[in-house]
Formats: sequence, C-alpha cells, structure tokens
Amino acid sequence: MVNSLSNIRRNFTVSVESIGAQGDGVANGPEGRFYIPFGAPGDQLSITPGKRRGDGREAAISTVIATSPDRIIPACRHFETCGGCTLQHVAAARIAAEKKAMLIRSLARRGLNDIPVAETVTVAPETRRRVRFAAHNGQAPAFGFRRRNSRFVMDLTECPVTRPSILAFAPALRALIANLPALGVSAEISVTDSESGLDVLMAPSKQSEPSFAEREALADFATRYDLARLSWDDGHGPEPIAARREVTMQFGAATIALPPGAFLQPTAEGEAAIAGLVVSAIDDAARSRADLFSGCGALSFPLLAGGTVHAFEGDSGMVDAARRAIYPTAGRTVTADVRDLARDPLTATELNRFDAVVFDPPRAGAAPQTRELADSTVPTIVAVSCNPATLSRDLRILVDGGYRIESATPIDQFAWSPHIEVVVVLRRSFNRT
Repeated sequence: MVNSLSNIRRNFTVSVESIGAQGDGVANGPEGRFYIPFGAPGDQLSITPGKRRGDGREAAISTVIATSPDRIIPACRHFETCGGCTLQHVAAARIAAEKKAMLIRSLARRGLNDIPVAETVTVAPETRRRVRFAAHNGQAPAFGFRRRNSRFVMDLTECPVTRPSILAFAPALRALIANLPALGVSAEISVTDSESGLDVLMAPSKQSEPSFAEREALADFATRYDLARLSWDDGHGPEPIAARREVTMQFGAATIALPPGAFLQPTAEGEAAIAGLVVSAIDDAARSRADLFSGCGALSFPLLAGGTVHAFEGDSGMVDAARRAIYPTAGRTVTADVRDLARDPLTATELNRFDAVVFDPPRAGAAPQTRELADSTVPTIVAVSCNPATLSRDLRILVDGGYRIESATPIDQFAWSPHIEVVVVLRRSFNRT
C-alpha cells in the first residue's frame, strides 16, 4: 500500500493532448489519464497526481517544461480564481477546434461516427447579455462570481465576457445590496440587458421578503438607474417590485415582453446563429412547423416567416408571453400551448401533422419526447442542445428510428468555457416497421 501511494504522489511528465468536458487539459500515458486544470493542448508538463475522477485522475501543474504554441496570456486578472472561465489561456482558434472535437467524441460514444460536423461558430467576448452574480454579505462582503470549485464569492473588478453595460452597472448593485438586510448573508442577482433596458432579479438564498422601507429603496434604485424592471424571488416565484416598462426582446419580426426569470440565450449573437441554422434547415415546402420546449419563442417567431408554427412549452408564463407577442403582419402569429414535454410528450400521432419539428430542451435532454419523434413520420427534425452528452443520447434514438443526421454545428457562445451549443439537422430516411 505504501508503494502504491508513493507512485500516486510522485510527479509525471506528460503532454496535454486535448481539452476535456470540464475545460481541463487531458493527458494520456502509461500511468493512465490525467485531467489538468489550466493545461493547454501542446503543453509538456510535470504534474502532481491527485484524486480519482471518472476514468482517470486530477492533476496539478508542477512545472511547465515546454509551452504550447496555442497558450496565450489570459484576458482577465481573475482567471484561475473565478469559476466562470477555464480556457482564457488557450488561443481562440484552438478552442474552436477543441469544441468541435468534443462534439465528435460525444457522438462517437453513442456509435454516431462519420457525422458531418461543421466548424465551430464562435461568438466574441463582451457579448454576454444575461449574467448571474453572487453576493456575500457576511464578515468579508463580496460581489461577483463564485470562486473556482467553491461556494465562496470572488469580489469582481472586471469581466471581459460580459457586456460593458452590465459591467458598468455592477458597482451600483454592490452598493445597493450592502444595505438590503432582506437579502441575508448570500444571494444571487441576475441581470439581463434587454432591448428596453436592464432587468434585475434578486434571489436571497433563504426565503425572505423585503420590508416596506427596502421596497421603497429598491423602487428608488430602479428609477435612479433607469431599470426596465426590478424583481424579487423568495423561492415562490419572481415578484416585480419596480416594473417601469416591459422587458422586451425581438425574436424574428416579433416583439416579446419577457416575464421575470424567463429563459434567454446568453448572447444575442449566439441566438442569431442558432435561429439562422434552424430556419435554413427547413425547406419552404414544410408549411406546418412545431417548436418543442419553445420558451418565449426565440425560434418560433423566426420560423413563422415560412409557415405556420405551433409552440409547446411547460412554463405558462413564457407561453403567455409568446401569445401576447406583437407581430407586424396582421393575422400571423405563433399558436402556443402549455405542455410538460418531459412528463407528457407529444405522441407520434400528434407529431405526424407537422412537416418539420424543432426541439431545444434543457440540459437533461428530451428522451421521452425523442422516442415519440423516432416513431413519427416527420420529414425534418432540428435538434438544439447545450449538452452534447444528452444530445448524443437523443440522436441515437432518432437514428435508430430511421433518421439520418445531415449536419451538426457547434456554436461557442460561452466564451472561454468548455460549454457548447449544438444545432443538428436530421431527415427521415426510412420508417420503422
């Protein structure tokens, strides 16, 4: 046992080959696989092994023996401390190549080989329009983001990922929360930069309602900084405290008033890339279209230009927003129904009336709904996902049901993180009997 521990603790020399799903450098050798935070593909490193993780071990960099040609100077002083970015030390072109490779590996694990995977569409930094800050009001007050692998909050001074409009507003939020006892020791504050102004949602970690005086202070704050809306969520759903004007976004030709806490893609540029791929995948002959897990209609309304669109979403507030959308063409609108597609998926019979179906589920994927799609006769399906693992599982179901994957496109709208969005186009090639 002593010899075993000694072998684990001694240093190894390795070459980093790729980036893993959590953003760590991955190295393989006779000693096994290592996951190395802040390793860049092409680095030669002396590493100290740590605890087991999955099929390998974590490891810390002891010495950089040879530096990767793709290693660059990080853009932010908080890098390695902040939990938000893991890849600022890697050149953009290499990150794009690694994200494409991540998708290919994920598909291959489900036996989906030789899939036409396009080059990664990369969204620039300073474009994140939806940010969730963390606040700590204990002995060491802090406002910013969670530290890497920790619940503790790192005090923020800069963030090259975020829109400058949100970053410029952060000092005012920091000053406000220091004088809000109802927020408690810790809280999360979400800020969305909508087309009608900033939308702020405050959520204390423990159920707590602001006092009358605090409500007045919050309303005054919203006026002073010209916020579109400021809401409070004590665990029972968001309550607008200062709703000065509707929080609006443009989806296709439609204007949508978003409810507090509504899902929104983190960047406008990423949303446009996704919508563009979805719309271009659906032929003009496909007149009847369905959008599953539709949210407020970010994909439904762009699709409306080419045919009728029926949207299905489990959140009634987002369905109501889609129903109330303002569309410039009289008589043209998305029809929307409230339906929990995880528990009550559309059946194959219900799906068969559509010429094309788009689905964009949460990270857990859409296995129950995908099984019904696999039994349907829908000619075209477009899958959108932020999780390659559950996406690959769902695609396997569709391929086994007679669909052919025509294309897969990774979209990197999460700058310097390992996360990717993916758009996959499928066509029915045969029906199961």
